[in-house]
Amino acid sequence: MCSNEKIDRLIKSVGADDSATAQLRKAAQGNDAVARALENLTDKDIAKITSLLGDKEATARIMSTPKAQALLRMLKK
Repeated sequence: MCSNEKIDRLIKSVGADDSATAQLRKAAQGNDAVARALENLTDKDIAKITSLLGDKEATARIMSTPKAQALLRMLKK
């Protein structure tokens, strides 16, 4: 499965809109590390991420960590 299909699955699983999908695609295409990470996701990984993102409290805790904030800054470049 290509990165774009994996991005689509992740984004659609949490109910995000098309602009979020486009932003992630752009980030993956512009950053080899992000693209490789997405390519290496298994169906089990996607299920875990989807489950986690469905839990608002867990997502908020994770997104407030320094590593998550650094990743967000990297993706927004």
